[in-house]
Amino acid sequence: MMKAVLLLLPALLATGCGLTTQVRPVPRGAVQVEGAVGGPLVKVGPVIPVPLSTVGARYGVADRFDVAAHAHLTSLSFGVAGLDVGGSWLALAQDGALPALALGGRLYGFTSLLPERRVSPRAYVEVSPTVSYLLGGRFLSYASATGLVQLAGGPPLLSLAVGEEVRLARWGVQAELRWYQPDYATRFNAADWQGVGGRGALGAVLGVRYRFGEDAP
Repeated sequence: MMKAVLLLLPALLATGCGLTTQVRPVPRGAVQVEGAVGGPLVKVGPVIPVPLSTVGARYGVADRFDVAAHAHLTSLSFGVAGLDVGGSWLALAQDGALPALALGGRLYGFTSLLPERRVSPRAYVEVSPTVSYLLGGRFLSYASATGLVQLAGGPPLLSLAVGEEVRLARWGVQAELRWYQPDYATRFNAADWQGVGGRGALGAVLGVRYRFGEDAP
């Protein structure tokens, strides 16, 4: 079963596994370093998340806009280099009981580093609207939908997510549950994904970040 999961690694990377949602942009002038690990839940005896990992940084270029870049670490173990660049924009600020709305976007690029597996580079574009509510300046709850387009062709890939970020001064911890491709029947897949009613795959991602370049909250 694990062999089947490893064979599907490129497809998992293309869906943005191992990344948490860009909930809100960091403030102007702030730099945030961040890492995340996790992915779809697969049955390999126990049900566990595929441990895809990323590290990266984010910079606030304006009051409501930031840019970011991440390296995909797990893929390097299998001879695949992966990088994403993007950013997020706070379209609507939180106003009383009304949540905030942010729009995030990423461009992914993956290419093989192994001569015996040389293939053309692959690129993907992702767009994610996210609604969030910050309570007490510390607890940030959110829900998000993501659409990812394969530039080499193929149907868009969809996912839904809910999560919570706990802010501790300059530190932040983010836990996210994601439903990958809820519109797709998974019963014919090589890997035994943990879906919902035979649709898609549930996943879990954990992220940690540290912010500097501004006054800690």
